[in-house]
Formats: sequence, C-alpha cells, structure tokens
Amino acid sequence: TATLDAVLGTSAAGTWARVQLRPLEQARPTATLETVRTWLRADARLPAAAAALGISLPGARKRLTRAEDVLGRSLLTAPSAKYELWLAMRALGSL
Repeated sequence: TATLDAVLGTSAAGTWARVQLRPLEQARPTATLETVRTWLRADARLPAAAAALGISLPGARKRLTRAEDVLGRSLLTAPSAKYELWLAMRALGSL
C-alpha cells in the first residue's frame, strides 16, 4: 500500500504541485506565498498565522484575500483549495 508521502513524491505529483503554486510564486508582493504557507502551517488558523508572520489579524486576512485573488479561488471559505495547496506544498517539501 502506497503512503501519502510516496504518492506525493512522484514526478506527477511534483508537476501538479508546481502548477498549483505557480500563481502564488509569481504574485506580487512576494509575501503572498509565504503568507499561505504560514497559514497552512498554523492549521489554517488566521490568528496563529498573523502572530507567526508578525502582522495584525486584518493584515493577515488582507494577504490571504490577495492570495485568493491570485488563485481565483476561496481559501477562507472553500476547504478544497486549502487542502490542495497543503498537498502541493507537501509534495514539494515546502511544508
């Protein structure tokens, strides 16, 4: 039986992950990707992410809203986008 790490370690998963994260990597300001990564590391808890980033809660929410605009998807209300980004970052070893 394949483990999640084994599946995420495949070249197909890596390709998929790069496609998922490319809009965030190309976004300006560059803090967008790090904001999403920090938010995911904080189990998608905005107050914890804001504290880890050293910014206010409204500032963190604004950054995530910017990430939503870049992705064309909701992060704060739609769980599938959150999980897909988590898997993508995990596949690339950045989470």
